[in-house]
Amino acid sequence: MRVAVVYTGEPRTFDNCVDNHKQFLEGCNVHSYHSTWTKDNTERNNELMNLAPGTQAKNFVDYSAPDRPDLWRFEKLLLSNKKNHPIFMFGRIQYMTSKGFEPIYDRMDDYDLVIKLRYDFEYEGRLLDYVPQSNLHGKLFITKKMGGRSHPRNVWDGFAFGTPYMMSWYFDCHRLVPFSLFHQEIANWKYSPEYVLGYYLQHTGAEVIDSGVQPVHQFPDNIEEHRRRRTTQYYVDLLNSHPEFWGQIENDCPSTPHETLIARLKEKGFEVQ
Repeated sequence: MRVAVVYTGEPRTFDNCVDNHKQFLEGCNVHSYHSTWTKDNTERNNELMNLAPGTQAKNFVDYSAPDRPDLWRFEKLLLSNKKNHPIFMFGRIQYMTSKGFEPIYDRMDDYDLVIKLRYDFEYEGRLLDYVPQSNLHGKLFITKKMGGRSHPRNVWDGFAFGTPYMMSWYFDCHRLVPFSLFHQEIANWKYSPEYVLGYYLQHTGAEVIDSGVQPVHQFPDNIEEHRRRRTTQYYVDLLNSHPEFWGQIENDCPSTPHETLIARLKEKGFEVQ
């Protein structure tokens, strides 16, 4: 089976996961496509991307997304309306993700399957054991949720596969994001990436099927420190992009109380209280 793997995100721990990925993809003829941010260590990320099987193309996307002012307009609207720690960067993340798929548009006939993987997760078993033998037309295979409570519509954005045509719709979610708050069902729900992605895929007309794959996160440090780093980065992004909302957006991470958050932000040069 000819498989195009689209890797997106931050490759910093990929060297810990790449052997598992090669086992997961065993039996497939694999090409890989990559997309990450320019704000990280580009030289190191370039080396990590080369560890993947059959690397074909790499995209390095400016985190500020200067060519997408519509996403910045959306972020300000979202932050004005939702104070419960909304993932305002979701549009940028989906835009960066789409860049990983972009080179495949000219090679759709070269592949039987496109699969989206994350650099920092391991996957149990083998991909071919999850791929149905019957017709894949009109179907997207995804992971519904990653532990904890979850709305039944939620779709986690770290694993999916389908035909190249169906996956082209999957990677177009960034086009919905600027308009997503005009959809009443999204506006009435806490703005979470999983809910928005699930809503979008439902409205593409795809038959969305739980693949049964439950990926395992490989943390660069312990899980509590990972949560603290992630929460701190959220507020770094907020202060860099939309500082007028500082003090308005709630911190919902028990691992990072306000005093800890302030101390970490001050270490990064922000004068906050």
